[in-house]
Amino acid sequence: MTEEIKSYTDLDEEYLDYLIKLAFDLDDLEKYQQIMEESEDPSVSVDEKTIELVWQSAQEKARRMKQEKQREHRRNVRKRVIPQVLKVAACLLLVFCISAPVVIATSAEIRSKVIQLLVNIDRENNVAHFDFVENPDEAFAVPEGWTGDYFISFIPDNMEVVRLSQYTPLIQYQDLSETASIYRGFSFTEHQEGDGIAAGTENATSRIVFVNGAPATVIEGYSRGNEYYVVGVTWANDERMFDVTCYDMTVDEALAIAGSVRKIIR
Repeated sequence: MTEEIKSYTDLDEEYLDYLIKLAFDLDDLEKYQQIMEESEDPSVSVDEKTIELVWQSAQEKARRMKQEKQREHRRNVRKRVIPQVLKVAACLLLVFCISAPVVIATSAEIRSKVIQLLVNIDRENNVAHFDFVENPDEAFAVPEGWTGDYFISFIPDNMEVVRLSQYTPLIQYQDLSETASIYRGFSFTEHQEGDGIAAGTENATSRIVFVNGAPATVIEGYSRGNEYYVVGVTWANDERMFDVTCYDMTVDEALAIAGSVRKIIR
């Protein structure tokens, strides 16, 4: 008996909504039929009746739509996977500053083209062929909402977006796999002319390397509490300055991310 009552309860909301909708639709048909009949009677003011009936019907439909949206919202809330949400929230609190605007990126994205120069020298015919064409195999994804002109084309495995700034071209990734430390992740920022950044150098080492032909400064060392290892790579081209900061990641990983920065071509 308990199972039978439970099944009736589960069916009640879905099928009752459907029956109510049919009843209202039938009511609308009756109202419209009344309008058509009265329009044939010259003694009735069709305009006033029409306006009043249509207005009342529209108000009733708006009220029903609002109720349906509220019910749908409650259903969606119940279907959320609470443990996963709590895990992501805990990581955000531990790693990233919660005072800044935080947005969880959606799966929506664009594909940025990669244009390459292909050179083929034919020694037999003494001809050199140059083709400036798209390489579809090298195209990379750019999250919807990214406001910069450049983006990273290499993202290490298991990294997921946990913050996408609405105001500056800044994005943060975190490794959410079960084997990763709670700090493992990185950020990528694009700066315009006139911007400035500062990086702590206490108990850290610094050196100069080259990223895509441009000199880059690498600063690496442990955080103040020795909780995680930080690697920062900063460089610039003729248009923008870039910064990649990695937490609990290797220098090679940081340089691979930095070296993958490409201009976005839509």
